[in-house]
Amino acid sequence: MAVREAEPIAVEEARRRCFEWASPREVVRVPLVEAVGCYLARGPELPEDVPPFDRSLKDGYAVRAADTAGASDGTPVSLIVIEEVAAGGWPTRTVEPGTAVRTMTGAPVAPGADAVVPLENVRLPEGSAGREGDRIELVIPARAGDEIQRRGDDLPKGSSPVGAGERLGPREAAVLATAGVLEVEVVRRLRVAVLSTGDELLSGPGPLRPGQIRNSNGPMLAAMMRMEGWDVRDLGQCSDRVESVVQAVHGALESGDVVVTTGAVSVGDYDVVPHAMERLGMKLLFQKVAIRPGKPMTVGVKDDRIWFALPGNPASTFVTAHLFLLPTLRKMAGARVWDALRTIAVLKGRPSEGPIPLTRYWRARVWLEAGRAVVDAGREQLSAAISSFLGANALVEVPPGEDPRVGEAVAVWWLDVPPAPIGY
Repeated sequence: MAVREAEPIAVEEARRRCFEWASPREVVRVPLVEAVGCYLARGPELPEDVPPFDRSLKDGYAVRAADTAGASDGTPVSLIVIEEVAAGGWPTRTVEPGTAVRTMTGAPVAPGADAVVPLENVRLPEGSAGREGDRIELVIPARAGDEIQRRGDDLPKGSSPVGAGERLGPREAAVLATAGVLEVEVVRRLRVAVLSTGDELLSGPGPLRPGQIRNSNGPMLAAMMRMEGWDVRDLGQCSDRVESVVQAVHGALESGDVVVTTGAVSVGDYDVVPHAMERLGMKLLFQKVAIRPGKPMTVGVKDDRIWFALPGNPASTFVTAHLFLLPTLRKMAGARVWDALRTIAVLKGRPSEGPIPLTRYWRARVWLEAGRAVVDAGREQLSAAISSFLGANALVEVPPGEDPRVGEAVAVWWLDVPPAPIGY
C-alpha cells in the first residue's frame, strides 16, 4: 500500500467496515468462575430444577390448607406438630389431617402439606413451645400454595436463561451456579496490545524533561480494555521512528488479536504509523474519517488481526475508542449486541462553535429529568483537552453542517451503559 493523503470516509461507513470485518474468536470451555467477563458461545441448558424441591418461603408450619378452613380468633384450628425441618434437612413424616410440620425458611415442605403458615399467624396454647409433640392454634385460614415455592418454579430443568452472545457477570454466574452449571462455552478472551507513540511522552514515574508530557492515552485505553474483561498487554511508549513501531507491533500482532496505537497516524514528518502498517503488510479498512475529533484514525487488518491506529490527542482517542474500537472488539469477543446505546435527548448546554462539514461528537453529560433524557455539552471540545471527557458519560452526535441549539433534540450515545441484548 502507498502511504498518501487519503480522503476521509463517512463515520457510518467506517464503522460498517469495522463491524463487517469483525467476527468472534474461537470457542473454549472453561469453569464458570473463570468465564466472568466473557460472552457465551452457547446458552447452557440447566441440568437441575431451581429450586430442586418444594420449599418454604417463611419460617412457619407446613399444613394441609383444608385443615385450616374457618380458622379465626374465636374458633382456632388446633394441630399437633409431628416433626421439625430446618434448611438443609429433609422431612421423614407425612402431614396427615390434624398435623403440622415446623418448617424453616428454605427447608423442604413435607409431603401431604400444601401450604405453609408463617409463625406470626400461629398462636401457641398455654404450655406449648410449638415444637415436636406440641399443639399449635391457627387463627387465619391458609390457602393451597401459600408461602411455598414449587420445584422448578424459578428455573426449570432444561431451560436456558442465559443465551448465546450474553456477557457473563455476577448475576448470570449466580443463576447458572444455582442450577449446577459448572462449565460454560464462551468465546475466549481477546488479547489486546496497547502502544503509545511519541518522543514527547513519558510513561511511568520520573520528572518531565523540557517538552515532555505524561502518557495518558495508554492508561486510558488499557483501563477500557480491562473493564471489558479482555487480556491487555500494555506495550508502553515508543519513539516516532518507523522501525521502533514495527518492532513493537510485530510481536503483538503475532501473539494477539488486536493492536491499539495512539499518535503518529496522520501524514506529518513524524507520523510514522502508516509507514509501519505498510512495512507489516496491513490491508487498510480506511485511512481518515470525516469526524471531529479523530479525523486521522486509521484501521488496518492482516489475516484475523486488526490494528486500530487512533490519533494522539486524548479527546480524539476517547471518542474514536468508544465509536469504533470498543464495538468492534465486543463483536470479536462474541457479543450479540456490541454497539453503544443511542437515544434522543434535549440539549441543555452546548459549546461555542459553529457548523463544520464533519460529523462532530461533543463530550457531554446525559441524565434523566422528568422522564426524559437531557444532555449538557457545554464544555471545552478541543481535541487536546483531556479535561473534556472527565465526567462525560455521553457523546452528542452533530451531523455535518448542522448546529443544534439549546432546547433542540439531539442524538446521544450513552458511554457508561453497556449494550443490552435485543428485547431487554
